[in-house]
Amino acid sequence: MKRYYAPALDRGVFDAEQSHHCSDVMRQKTGDVLSVFNGEGVEAKARITAIGKDEVKFEVLAKAASPRAAHPVWLAQALTKKTSMELILQKATELGVAAIAPLQSDHSVVQVDDEKSDAKLDKWRKLTIEAAKQCGQNWLPKVHVPQKPGEFMADLPKGAVKLIASLQHEAKPLKSVLRETLPALKPGTPIVIMVGPEGDFTPAEIGAARSAGFAPVSLGKIILRAETAAFFALSALAYELMD
Repeated sequence: MKRYYAPALDRGVFDAEQSHHCSDVMRQKTGDVLSVFNGEGVEAKARITAIGKDEVKFEVLAKAASPRAAHPVWLAQALTKKTSMELILQKATELGVAAIAPLQSDHSVVQVDDEKSDAKLDKWRKLTIEAAKQCGQNWLPKVHVPQKPGEFMADLPKGAVKLIASLQHEAKPLKSVLRETLPALKPGTPIVIMVGPEGDFTPAEIGAARSAGFAPVSLGKIILRAETAAFFALSALAYELMD
């Protein structure tokens, strides 16, 4: 069964982009049954009722809700090159993160200026929609505008578990930190993991993170590429939070 995105399920109509994909790309016809999700945990079985030039209408036949994760995971990822950043967004969506915050680290090879941030943000959000459509994920992550690490850290919710992937020798293994921390967490407590660019965050950025309450965690003895570090950390969190 083909799967599509409609943030307002009860309206029973796809936007122009999803309508084009449904009717022109996938060649769906009136009467076809498909799956529709709203990005906020609800998926519906639906039937196409009309196909117009710029829109496809549908009726909802049945709904099912996927519960929100007990502990939302936020990925604060330093900007990387285009292909690796897009891959990180895709895989983070598949792994069920609640939010993705792109960070303009001083060591980031790529920087996004204000004029391009809206277009970049729109593209990133579309990538998360496509990833969710393909993998059956019913929750879309919130993708933030690119910001400096200090700006991001200043706006975090109180009580959040704050972790930063670190190459420093005093960093504790991620496995140990999670197994010490997770059992005592109250439901709904966010877990924030910061992952640096190639070459890691600057010493000043790491110092600011530690001052803001971020605990340095090690992802092992091997120095990982930025995208590999993100996948490793998110996969470890997903495993530990699975139950």
